[in-house]
Amino acid sequence: MENVKNSNQELLLEDKVAFITGAGSGIGAALAKGFAKYGANIVLVGTTEEKLLQIQAEIEKIGRRALSIPLNVQNYEDLKQAFAKTMEKFGKIDILINNAGFSRLYPLNHPKCTPEILDNIIKTNVLGPLYGSHAVLSHMVFQGGGTILSTGSTIIGQPAPGWTVYSMSKSSLLGFTECLALELKSQKINVNLIMPRMVRTPMLRGMKEDLINSMNPMMPEDLVDYYAFFATKTGKKLTGQLVNVDKVEKIIGYARSLPKENQNWADVKEWAEDTFSKEEFKKIKKMRKLIDFLLR
Repeated sequence: MENVKNSNQELLLEDKVAFITGAGSGIGAALAKGFAKYGANIVLVGTTEEKLLQIQAEIEKIGRRALSIPLNVQNYEDLKQAFAKTMEKFGKIDILINNAGFSRLYPLNHPKCTPEILDNIIKTNVLGPLYGSHAVLSHMVFQGGGTILSTGSTIIGQPAPGWTVYSMSKSSLLGFTECLALELKSQKINVNLIMPRMVRTPMLRGMKEDLINSMNPMMPEDLVDYYAFFATKTGKKLTGQLVNVDKVEKIIGYARSLPKENQNWADVKEWAEDTFSKEEFKKIKKMRKLIDFLLR
């Protein structure tokens, strides 16, 4: 939890309620702890209650409130009941993070790539965000706004053998995010997609360590501020953004090589315009507030 920037000084999410799926490990666990450090109360959702309760204890230890709800995001009614429990305990739901994910890296014609595996990937990675967003909307609309974030992947633009089904599932979140953002903009609900490059999580189990290291994976804690930004007053003005973390990290890396006083969007804008294609730069420019937030 110490990896969250300036965590002792910034209560960016004070008293907000964040409902996080896939919170038992990896990115979800890091987001739960990081958001709590920023002042939020957390609803932990995952399939293993023991893991959720361990994280809940850590969150409560720093003075935040938490609720653990074991469920599978493939079940719409369970999600609906979980939101009802959240409203009963906290009275609101400010942030939904559709983070639960499932993958098995088998080529499509592999004997182990069974219909059951296909079903599990699609139901978790596609129906999970769809069900969660659909079930939470009545609460967010009633309370006058909210933030919906989903976890995507840069594998979409970097095809590789074995990732066919996973890539298909994550690709669905692009159109989902952009369309839902347009539908909900007038109701003060911002919808955005965070697309990390490879992250060192339990999902990589089975991969050889030297292969993982060669891909220079991020740590889950590195992503906390990407998500937190969109729930802040400034970040809530942005919606429909597909945040390619790899590209943003390149800009952050360049900025960090500059003197401290030049580590801001204004001083890296020209470099970014020369580095990325015209279309890429157009998208990155929309995220200049995020970049300044990450560089603060």
